Amino acid sequence: MNLKKIIIIGVAVVGLGGAGGAYFLGYLPGSSASAASTESEAEAEVEYDEEGNPIIPGRPIYMPINPPFVVNFTHLGTLRYLQVSLSVMYNDQRIIDRVSSELPAIRNDLILLLSDQTFEKLSSTAGKKELRSEMIAAINQQVLTQEDRDIHGEVYITNFVMQ
Repeated sequence: MNLKKIIIIGVAVVGLGGAGGAYFLGYLPGSSASAASTESEAEAEVEYDEEGNPIIPGRPIYMPINPPFVVNFTHLGTLRYLQVSLSVMYNDQRIIDRVSSELPAIRNDLILLLSDQTFEKLSSTAGKKELRSEMIAAINQQVLTQEDRDIHGEVYITNFVMQ
């Protein structure tokens, strides 16, 4: 009796395994293999960046700006320091490439902008949001051409330390 149960369970497992394998290999209607072939055709049209990641039009592309910015400013006669790490985001790889090639000019503009801030502005959430708007405007001025004015980017503060 015990042997019959083992045989029945073994046949059921082999049958289910075979049916699952046939489904995934495309031998049954509605299988995932037909969907996979459609996906591979669509994947062939996708461009890839230098790291091998797919570039999907309209999808956000993030680029960290390294090294972090370290600037000093004076508050109530005391020298203060600000360290800020940033990432930029655009939906167009061409603009990300321009950010990379214009990085020295962008860093210069952002260092001047950051060092001109007040302690009160940097201490508030509203001030940080305003600063983000000013930073993306400075970056856009360096990388966007007249034809690119409809492209919108964003700058994100990924680290913020003030002493």
